[in-house]
Amino acid sequence: MNNAPAGPPSGARVAPVTRTAADLVLFGGTVLTHDPGRPKVGAVAVAGDSILDVGDDAAMLALAAPDARLIDLGGRTALPGFIETHTHPYFYGVKLDASVDATTRPGERIGDLVERVREGTRCVPAGAWIVAHGYDDTLLAEGRHPTLADLDPVSTDHPVVLQHVSGHICVVNSVALRAAGFADASADPPGGLIGRDEHGRPNGVLYETAAFAVNKCVPPPDAESIQRRLRLAGDAFLAAGITCVHDAAIGGLGGTAELEQYRIAQGAGRLRTRVRGYLFHPRWSRLIPDRLTPNDFAGPDPDLLRVVGVKIVADGSIQGRTARLTGGYHPVCEEDGVLLLPPEQLSETVGALSELGWQVAVHGNGDGAIEAILDAFEGPAGTDNPLRHRIEHCQTVRDDQLDRIARHRVLASFFIKHVHYWGDRHRDLFLGPERAARISPLAGADARGIRFALHSDAPVTPPPPLEGIWCAANRRTSGGSVLGADQAIPVERALRGYTADAAYFSFDEDRLGRLRPGHLADIAVLDADPTAVDPMSVRDIGVDTTIIGGQLAYQRS
Repeated sequence: MNNAPAGPPSGARVAPVTRTAADLVLFGGTVLTHDPGRPKVGAVAVAGDSILDVGDDAAMLALAAPDARLIDLGGRTALPGFIETHTHPYFYGVKLDASVDATTRPGERIGDLVERVREGTRCVPAGAWIVAHGYDDTLLAEGRHPTLADLDPVSTDHPVVLQHVSGHICVVNSVALRAAGFADASADPPGGLIGRDEHGRPNGVLYETAAFAVNKCVPPPDAESIQRRLRLAGDAFLAAGITCVHDAAIGGLGGTAELEQYRIAQGAGRLRTRVRGYLFHPRWSRLIPDRLTPNDFAGPDPDLLRVVGVKIVADGSIQGRTARLTGGYHPVCEEDGVLLLPPEQLSETVGALSELGWQVAVHGNGDGAIEAILDAFEGPAGTDNPLRHRIEHCQTVRDDQLDRIARHRVLASFFIKHVHYWGDRHRDLFLGPERAARISPLAGADARGIRFALHSDAPVTPPPPLEGIWCAANRRTSGGSVLGADQAIPVERALRGYTADAAYFSFDEDRLGRLRPGHLADIAVLDADPTAVDPMSVRDIGVDTTIIGGQLAYQRS
């Protein structure tokens, strides 16, 4: 087996700072470096795109060139720019750009939601697709998904699609159902389910691969729309202090559209954050037969844009009842979710990608899926996991599975915001109290020395990392309960999940995630020190400035 080295993949570079004078100095505050040698200092000096040095105010100001820009922190806090390890920038941009927003308000009725969709059809030519994002059946007053019967009155001309907040379910009207090729006699596709009414006919609710079949029918956006949505998402990331994002499904639009548009934005100087790309395996199936490696995707500036790995989806979502759980769903345990790939096919695919030197990131929410993922990883991962294979979300991971993750040094990117946004419903509707208290078991992972990161999965939840850190430290649900207090971690540890440890996930630990000489000058300036306030106040801290490569990228007015 061709196990790739544990260092940066092809295209990554580690360059020393050669300049001796700083052209940017931040001073007069607190600098959290995440460098164990000097964890907290007062100032940081930047030369070009990299950190020249960190230290006290006098020493750093002495490094300033005559024309250097000086930023007085005035008691504020600077730290490494946040790294979001699992997000979907284009689809987050779609949500920000949406003319029809299906985001569900607690207690809203299906009729009110449908009326908002109907409004969206009035400005769209006949026959055009209407796609609205973000509905959540568990927040609706009726406590159920809308159905074809609810959507058919909206339009007989437009195919109408309501995308569930999880991204794993959609509801369609009859026009869209026919466009996707589903009829009364249609069988469930492999890895998917077709919702049915009391007569066995499709009711318009489609799960997993059945929902993905509808997505393939939606006409692709034009280049201008993709660029606009990537820009909108990038601006929002910068406002949250995020300087690098991991796009966890390049190819979700079909083909190479997102990657091509990323490259165009990079060439035009319009790429707002650094991007680490993960190719969505179902849309990049040619990787294995064509023997494509990460080298085949190398670009001109790997610090800004780099394809790192391949993304596979093993199961669905807990709130959609499609995550694969070994104990079934609360309360009757008769449903256990789905596996989108049979375990043997998952193992074969991971092995083939590993042979080509690809890092593999596999979505696994349920412990049943996590078991299959670990089985697939243990061959190519060996003892030390040189390719840094990773599990995404890792919601209901068990203690024995944490032991396996630690033993093989598998990486875990936890969807920590589930605790806040769905914790109450996980406890009451999906998992029951005991399992719900253990979702995202960060303390258990930390006790085992597991390297983990935290993420928002935007657009599923909002991206601000400070909210994720707040969730990790407090485990407070939207209803005000504390869910699994024993799995909370200190703010300082949670910060690493968005900085130094997050950088490791994409082989960037020698360039990103810390403020120390030679690292890229990606810096977020906050109006308070998150390690010095009450943990319950962390999510209220504001981001004042975001710097990428020594250049001001965002400033709060």
